[in-house]
Amino acid sequence: MALVIPEIFADAVNEKMRVNLKVGSCAFDATSEVGEIRMAGDTVHFPIINRISDAEELTDNVAITPERISMSDNTATIKEVGKSVRVLDKEQIQIKGSAMDRVVVQVAEVMAKKIDSDLITAMDTDAVYKQVASSADSVTVTELDATIGLFGDQIDSDSFAAWIINSRLVSSFMNMDAFVSTNKSYAHDGNGIIKDGIIGYLYNVPVKVTNNGTYDTTAKECKTYLIKKDALGYVFQKDISVEEEREGKLRATDIISTSLYACKLLDSKGVAILRKTIA
Repeated sequence: MALVIPEIFADAVNEKMRVNLKVGSCAFDATSEVGEIRMAGDTVHFPIINRISDAEELTDNVAITPERISMSDNTATIKEVGKSVRVLDKEQIQIKGSAMDRVVVQVAEVMAKKIDSDLITAMDTDAVYKQVASSADSVTVTELDATIGLFGDQIDSDSFAAWIINSRLVSSFMNMDAFVSTNKSYAHDGNGIIKDGIIGYLYNVPVKVTNNGTYDTTAKECKTYLIKKDALGYVFQKDISVEEEREGKLRATDIISTSLYACKLLDSKGVAILRKTIA
């Protein structure tokens, strides 16, 4: 008798995984734009339309010179990731109901953590905008303002997806007048009440907390990210699938979850990184 119904288990893991994504919730699902990747290939091609030049002042009887649309082709390698859980026969009678729900949650959490980590790596690799912080494990509003300033005049609040911070910086925000003072027009009521990893809003941009990839263990310093909407992308060649493998001699059943996906920073000027050490 099967321990799980693979299709139902896989659907549950996929649903929970998307809920657990923190950095991933700021990313654009580009799967529909590169549909053929779901059938074959080990490389994703992300088509990016480059920004056209400024408008020109026109002169009578002089034709407008057309500018060709230029597309750069960013590529990313498909990664295969997975997790397996072994259930002994003597344990199987207890792996039901709420116990199986906890297995679903934990599998989803580790899969989401892996995807978030790869998205962080993509930003670290390709982001152009970088701001120096004075401290390794704290942050000031002046430094956050400087980070926003890297985007020039393209700073409308609704153009940003989120701030991503490490938990070590929560106290900095909670003691920051610009974040908590109700006398500030840009401070939100309810800041400090944590829900879905969001501790509040700074300049109407959500501040999300995750320790996945936001602390450099070598340099021993926090990394803060300000992400524009649609700057970060991912595609799934294969959603999380689940199968069982019987290990008769071991009197056990393995539940195996796997997925194929790729991550890419689609706009190198769509992310700003704030940290003490700038490479």
